[in-house]
Amino acid sequence: MPHTFVLNLIPTSANDELATGAGVAPPPTKSDSGHTLDAPTIEEQVVQLRRGGLSIAKIVQATGLPERRVKALTKDVPMGISTPFDKSVSRIYDLATRSQGIKDYELRGILHQEYGCKWDTAEGRYYSSFDADVVKRVKERVRQRASKDDSNVIFVMDWVDEAAPTGSRLFLEESALNLMCRIDECINQFMELHGAHATEDSEDADLAQRKQAFAARKHILKIVSALGAEPVAKLLVRTTAVTNSLDGVPDMSCPKVPDARDEYFPEPSNNDPFLEYVESQGWLG
Repeated sequence: MPHTFVLNLIPTSANDELATGAGVAPPPTKSDSGHTLDAPTIEEQVVQLRRGGLSIAKIVQATGLPERRVKALTKDVPMGISTPFDKSVSRIYDLATRSQGIKDYELRGILHQEYGCKWDTAEGRYYSSFDADVVKRVKERVRQRASKDDSNVIFVMDWVDEAAPTGSRLFLEESALNLMCRIDECINQFMELHGAHATEDSEDADLAQRKQAFAARKHILKIVSALGAEPVAKLLVRTTAVTNSLDGVPDMSCPKVPDARDEYFPEPSNNDPFLEYVESQGWLG
């Protein structure tokens, strides 16, 4: 005797929420012409849920069917992608396998879309909800998939010129060498004018001068690159306060930078969070 499978949901708010979130079809409705539309069968619902990324256990909970029946219905149905990580890997893989690879801003844009972002009320900007570890794991998974598929993936730096990759790299490398030569000249001039223990000839004096030259180079690079952990504005305020103190200059002459902890920036309304994030990262420059 054939058995008819009926959707068996306990009428509680928890199950109602699960059924709605899982994608279980609503009761039959009427079309524009007034005819009643048949709801999907229980078998069709199971397949839909599986393709939507639900596990066997969650499908059993949502439909009330026995586990063996759910397994039989979903035997040849691939489980859909449901997590931000898996979705990111799939989307990034498609771009990374192109001949031009995937740019870093494209990769991070996908991660931002899948993982979302949070508004920082202290700094007035969006921060993505993924971190460096997520980026690393996603790249590793993409490489693993490429190895299985016998394909090649390329993760490309944003500065690369797709029309002339090698030419763009050589130009920047030459520019970096020129800048470093200029910095070396500046450090030599600095040490001639401000070298510590310049009149002394001892191991202590040599050590102090080496440390001074190293710190001076690092200070220049921090100011020029603005890539240090400390914002340049705060760096300048801090160093100015130190040199003023050594020179006996009153503290009142030292420029002040407002403490970001005392500021509050409400999240803007009617704005696109993704565009806000991209702009805050300087990707539109």
